[in-house]
Amino acid sequence: MEFAKKGFLYLALSVLAFNASANGVLVDGKPFASLKSAISSIKDGSRIYLEAGVYTEGAYIKASNIAILGEPGVVFDGALADGKAALVLTGDNVEVESVECANITAPAGNGACIRFEGANLVARDIHVHDCESGIMTAGDAGKVEVSYSRFERLGNRNGYAHALYIKADELHFRYSSILSTKMQGSGIKSRSKKVIIENSIIAALDGVDSRLIDMANYGELIIRDSILQQGNNSSNSQLIAYGLEKRIKQEFEINKIVIKDNLIFFDRRQANVLVRSRLEDERIISGNVFVGDFNNPNEFVEGNLWYMSRAKAHVTSAPYLPQIHEKQIVMDRIRIIGEAQND
Repeated sequence: MEFAKKGFLYLALSVLAFNASANGVLVDGKPFASLKSAISSIKDGSRIYLEAGVYTEGAYIKASNIAILGEPGVVFDGALADGKAALVLTGDNVEVESVECANITAPAGNGACIRFEGANLVARDIHVHDCESGIMTAGDAGKVEVSYSRFERLGNRNGYAHALYIKADELHFRYSSILSTKMQGSGIKSRSKKVIIENSIIAALDGVDSRLIDMANYGELIIRDSILQQGNNSSNSQLIAYGLEKRIKQEFEINKIVIKDNLIFFDRRQANVLVRSRLEDERIISGNVFVGDFNNPNEFVEGNLWYMSRAKAHVTSAPYLPQIHEKQIVMDRIRIIGEAQND
């Protein structure tokens, strides 16, 4: 009986010690002292739990059908695997949830939180800040879904690193934000067949970004129920570029731009251009509220409301932005008390 009590006490203390350790990892229920020591045990179908703590080493994981799930407080700080990212994931059907990345740099200048080299990625509750890149894919990544995530102050090498750089059949970006992209990076640079942005904020704020969205290979772009903001320090006049790379040709069946029911701020004191495009087959822009002066308004304002300035819209001056859950209330208020150019 005494031996059983001592054995139970030893087991309890061991569990407590494991739970208290930084960088503790569970793979399919088996504990490891570090992520590095757990890598060889990760197989197809594994579930990897990361305990709260600062991880200074990255991970290269080849398995498919896995989930990497972090406790609140999991931070990859300066971690790098394979010279690319904190997490280099080459398998298919991968889920990453509740992970923060900071200060990730790579020799190539595009160090990312996640470098995905498989097909089908779900990234949820990811916070990436002060890195070179956020999420990058290599090759055709199937479907990439990003939700409830935040990307801040990302970019490097005068436009060679971006918050999201994705080539996939579909990219879905929902309930997320990209803020203050720097060093002429873009918020979203896409070579994907289809991009859907919903209930999200993409804002330059004080960042020296290139564009909010760059659809380099054409394709289908749908932006709805979101907030876009062009900052005064943006390097290019266009919020959205569509097929502007000179050597790129249309490669998808559908090449269409849809921008609906968004709140869009033009805060750049120089020229502001909503969309600059080549060769799109269809463009639908409706139900939006434009705040600020921009080029060629007659091309865009039909079916939308346009206010020449924040003052005319009765909106607080820059850099104020509403939260995404406030968007509809702010848009309704602008419609009621604002002084529209085209009402």
